[in-house]
Amino acid sequence: MPEHSDHLAVSVIIPVFNDLVGLKRCLKSLLRQSYAPEAFEVVVVDNGSSLPIGLDPSTYPFLLQVIVCHTPGSYAARNAGVGIARGRVLAFTDADCAPASNWLAEGMRALSLHDGGVVVGGNVVIREPEHRTPTGLYQYLTGFYQKENIVSSGFAVTANLLCSKALFMRIGQFDERLFSGGDREWGARAQQFGAQLIYAEASMVETWPRTKLGAAIRQTRRTAAGRWMIRDLGLVRDPASALAPHRSPVVAAIWILKHPRLSALEKVCVLIVAIVLKITAWIEFARCRFGMSPERR
Repeated sequence: MPEHSDHLAVSVIIPVFNDLVGLKRCLKSLLRQSYAPEAFEVVVVDNGSSLPIGLDPSTYPFLLQVIVCHTPGSYAARNAGVGIARGRVLAFTDADCAPASNWLAEGMRALSLHDGGVVVGGNVVIREPEHRTPTGLYQYLTGFYQKENIVSSGFAVTANLLCSKALFMRIGQFDERLFSGGDREWGARAQQFGAQLIYAEASMVETWPRTKLGAAIRQTRRTAAGRWMIRDLGLVRDPASALAPHRSPVVAAIWILKHPRLSALEKVCVLIVAIVLKITAWIEFARCRFGMSPERR
């Protein structure tokens, strides 16, 4: 195991909740980084998993720390990771992501092309599902909109976000009241501090779609509740934008039915998934309106 250093270039922060398999896959990807392993550390934050996350730091060429954050929510976990990070740069990703081998190198290159006042959002690619379930295809086709988020909405998802620790501390921590959408709220604050958000296509992480409808419904409930809280708490300048979909229902339906990579049957099935998830989001907005607790995961 590498020696502790107060001069690490990068701290990679990974929150995890009941996903040891995904975490080990993520760490395996970090083993293949072209960036020198002695130049970065990895901080894994166990956010109260049912079975505590157990890893052997001595088996990794980079410095690895595993800590526990008992405050529910991935944003609270990321804040805990930042609290012990020693790197000059913070690189956020998720346990269900697999960074490309040049992820850190390209992210650091994008940062180096600008002064310290920038936030880099790298590409997030959803892999095509091996088993073409309607839910998996829907998630694969809709994707993360990382470039669109940065250019049009002023935030980058924390599945792939880099910035200097000094800038992060000036902007402030993620809002721990949010179980989803904290990246949107933090991005809005970053812009208020004059930070420039840039997109780095070459700094890529991959992730896998949820293939079961139940898992997608839970995810939709969580993200819908996060968007509602951002609007309700007035955490962004344009609260209405927090609830605005990427596409209107009609445009989304036409887009699915005309998609060239889907068979006729798949188009119908994917459209049904889209309708179910849209109704799920509306129901969650209504639940939040009446003060009911949001989904954590």
